[in-house]
Amino acid sequence: MVKNKLISKITTDKLAIIVNKSFESQTKLIVDGFDNINKNFESVNENFKAVNKNFEKVFGLLKVMDDKLEYVGSIKHRVDYIENVLNIQSIKK
Repeated sequence: MVKNKLISKITTDKLAIIVNKSFESQTKLIVDGFDNINKNFESVNENFKAVNKNFEKVFGLLKVMDDKLEYVGSIKHRVDYIENVLNIQSIKK
């Protein structure tokens, strides 16, 4: 009988207020959780941008190296061509 008296003292308005506060706090927790997830994704996105910039630098350097190797290779072919045309032998040979 005591339980029934306690339950009967809670009105529907009070119960609605309790439920509403519970929903508000749960909603706030969910929103805060999504905000934290969003901040983490923003951080990851910034890290990927930094990595992308580094890759761009590396690929730029690789292209420069490739161009220089191609140039050096063409010099070797030019020397070989001149040696063959002039019919001379290289000191290294």
